[in-house]
Amino acid sequence: MKVKNMLDLTNTTSCRRLEGQVAIVTGGAGGIGKETARRLFAEGAQVAIFDAFSDAVESAIAELARDGIDAMGLTVDIADPDKVARAVKSVSDECGGIDILACCAGVRPLGTLFETSMEDWKLSLDVNLTGVFLCAREVGRHMAEQQSGSIIVIASVNALRGVATQVAYCASKAGAVGLTQVLATELGPFGVRVNAIAPAQVETPMIAEQVGEVRKKREERIPMRRYGKPEEIAGAVAFLASEDAGFVNGHVLCVDGGYTTYGIHP
Repeated sequence: MKVKNMLDLTNTTSCRRLEGQVAIVTGGAGGIGKETARRLFAEGAQVAIFDAFSDAVESAIAELARDGIDAMGLTVDIADPDKVARAVKSVSDECGGIDILACCAGVRPLGTLFETSMEDWKLSLDVNLTGVFLCAREVGRHMAEQQSGSIIVIASVNALRGVATQVAYCASKAGAVGLTQVLATELGPFGVRVNAIAPAQVETPMIAEQVGEVRKKREERIPMRRYGKPEEIAGAVAFLASEDAGFVNGHVLCVDGGYTTYGIHP
């Protein structure tokens, strides 16, 4: 006899684990960020998205609105301390607090050690590392005061393994993992959990150049033989934001189809 599942997790409207909470999603106009905003809203959270470009914010807010999602949108350079502080205060004042921070903003300039310009190096660190630090610092103050909260950092499997031609990206994402672990240690006593997600390749514009043989070779290194979907990363964010992960702190969750466990392929 087939047993009926009492909680249908394929229907996020039946799983409102974040009812009444307030979430900020950085990079909220991008592939993973936008899907994260959708998922957090579906689970009951008020959502504010941060992105660096006003036209991207407007487009994302309009798209979400067409799907019935009422989200705040703010144009924020997350590498600017003053702009981050003002934006976080605006969300807190408007919504009455902040419970979730999902750091989804990211850039991936390509280049070897000898090819990477100072501009690309600085851009990677500004967005992928400094932006996480600044947002976590401002939001963390609110969370520490209210003695609760969850911060989720989108890192990468490339934080755990070196990849040629991605010197700036790998370094910045490795830094984000180290930062996650320090923040988990420092904010844990205040009831604030800080975790990271390490995706492998995900179907977003960031990896649009990976086609043909390049893509085939990458898929062969993933035991599930496919790229991930943005909504699969968003689901992991929702889990880590919820009380289902209430004792998970300082963890790096690989959502990678088995990439980091890849062994000898027969």
